[in-house]
Amino acid sequence: MRVLYVTSVILGASAILQGCGRMQPEFSHRDEFHELIPAAQVVVEDTLREHYGSPTDMVAWEKLPLKFSAASGRVTAVEEGTATPSSLQVSLNTGADDIQPGQNVDWLTGTLLPASGEEYTATREVVSWDPETSTLTLDAPLPEAPAPGDRFVVDLGGVLEHGRTLYAEHCQHCHGVSGDGAGPTAPYLNPPPRDYRLGKFKFTSTQTSNRATREDLSRVIENGIAGTYMPSFKLLEPDEMQAIVEYVLWLSMRGETELNLVTYFGELEDDEEVQEYVEEDFKEEFEDDISFLARRWEVSQEPAALVIPKEGRVEVTPESLRRGRALYVSDKAKCASCHGTEGLGNGPQTLAVQKDPDGNEYEHPGLYDDWGNPLEPRNLRTGIYRGGRRPIDLYRRIYAGIKGTPMPAFGTALSDQEIWDIVNYVMSMPFEEREPGDGTKPYTPPEQLATASPE
Repeated sequence: MRVLYVTSVILGASAILQGCGRMQPEFSHRDEFHELIPAAQVVVEDTLREHYGSPTDMVAWEKLPLKFSAASGRVTAVEEGTATPSSLQVSLNTGADDIQPGQNVDWLTGTLLPASGEEYTATREVVSWDPETSTLTLDAPLPEAPAPGDRFVVDLGGVLEHGRTLYAEHCQHCHGVSGDGAGPTAPYLNPPPRDYRLGKFKFTSTQTSNRATREDLSRVIENGIAGTYMPSFKLLEPDEMQAIVEYVLWLSMRGETELNLVTYFGELEDDEEVQEYVEEDFKEEFEDDISFLARRWEVSQEPAALVIPKEGRVEVTPESLRRGRALYVSDKAKCASCHGTEGLGNGPQTLAVQKDPDGNEYEHPGLYDDWGNPLEPRNLRTGIYRGGRRPIDLYRRIYAGIKGTPMPAFGTALSDQEIWDIVNYVMSMPFEEREPGDGTKPYTPPEQLATASPE
């Protein structure tokens, strides 16, 4: 592994992680990148490479809210009277349980951080970590005592490097090197693999405005997604799943950054406009947008972002099922408009002409997601729910919607009891007795079905 320190733009703390192997994969660009004028393409390419590097030569940009390394922290005190200490009192920001003997300790700030181009001489290995006394013992004395407040990192870039290796082994053939869902097997899959570059993941435990949590991504990796080609990876160790999650998040943030960049430069028409923008406004806007991106991911990891019912699930009774059925076909919940009155995924919206994000009509009628892929509403009669089959999973799909799809959030329109009634009814649908021809019944207006019983 090589260590590179770059400009203060990346807060003075970056690591290049040297990959290995015969293949040298490269990130691909969004389609919009290729529509930029050449001068703008150069700026976008240079900015991405400076802050993210390449797949085998990654930059751990400290400004991103990711776990790049085993642990990080700052010095609180050194051994008294020792000019070249090998034992430090420290305060850890992350990773107390992940510190292991033999891992490298590198410096992010202070006099032990070499100037750009100078040889790095203060790297030491961990001998032991005592969490009770917050004492970090190194294998050899440091060349000089760090000052209280100096920051360090343990196993610099190790988590991201581990995640990159595992991603290449298990995920890349579908999700692609860039996380664009364009791996070599992707053309043969339906639904297509997720494109991470919008920062959106469909099945989360969070509020509508929030991103996915690490636990959401871990759950998908562990359990797979029913009804798709996403398999279960239960055999992975917990630290392996965590490493993949961090790498997927890193790819997602890189994709969001590229989208912002091509948006900035998409309106510029000649070299002079590009140069003027770079010299005047670009740096400030870029920093603001990265701060917003980072904060949005940070907030999504906090407990307040989770969708947690205020009331427990109501008992599954004939009354609850009747209420759920009435809501299902009502204008209040609108479930039947997409999923169909019989839950077969053939509601009238599947025949309507929709508009894309630019306001233009899609060529073919039906529903589409934010990636431009045609969607079929779930056939609820199969009992296969891609976001999980626990009642809380269905509750969250109704409460917060499905991100990146036309499935809306009903958390402010429906009470907890109403949502649970719909959950109970939907989970009963695979077991309802049906007559031949039910699936081809003509559409019945909701006002006529609202008073009908499930039978």
